[in-house]
Amino acid sequence: MFDPASNAVRWYFGELSHEDLPSICIEALEHGYDGPMLRRLAGLVKPTSRDIAERQTEGAFHEMGVAAPISERECQLFLATETAQAAAAGMQNPFDAATHIRIGICNFKPEPVELAEIVRLSEESERAPRWDWGRLEKRVGAELETLAKGELKPRLILPSGAEEEAGTHIRERTP
Repeated sequence: MFDPASNAVRWYFGELSHEDLPSICIEALEHGYDGPMLRRLAGLVKPTSRDIAERQTEGAFHEMGVAAPISERECQLFLATETAQAAAAGMQNPFDAATHIRIGICNFKPEPVELAEIVRLSEESERAPRWDWGRLEKRVGAELETLAKGELKPRLILPSGAEEEAGTHIRERTP
């Protein structure tokens, strides 16, 4: 499923490269988003950082209805919440999810503060004796579930009317 906010988070978090932008913009156009930056970026072939100015990327995400740019903290909370939701749904092991949040999202730091307990429990679980894993798994699972159900995941959608101000033209979107 095409998710403009998720694509924007991955861009601003550094998980995507300039070569990924044309296919994202093509997909946005196919889903009914439209605008001059989307069209321009969709037409690029193997772009590099020299081919795309930051304002163009920001403009393309605005044309998709995303409030760009996105801060590192917002990216971390968004990605951690997605990871916690996957763990809460049983699609990911709680220890693996907590480790991903600690290493892949927080870079071994207890920041943002909202993720500090998950980071701490992940660190503790690495050193814990096998007999303590059950207790830790319950605590990690509870923290992940709280994050998954909470309101920490940033809302990255532009307010109604802001798309038009940015020069965006939105056709009727297909599901």
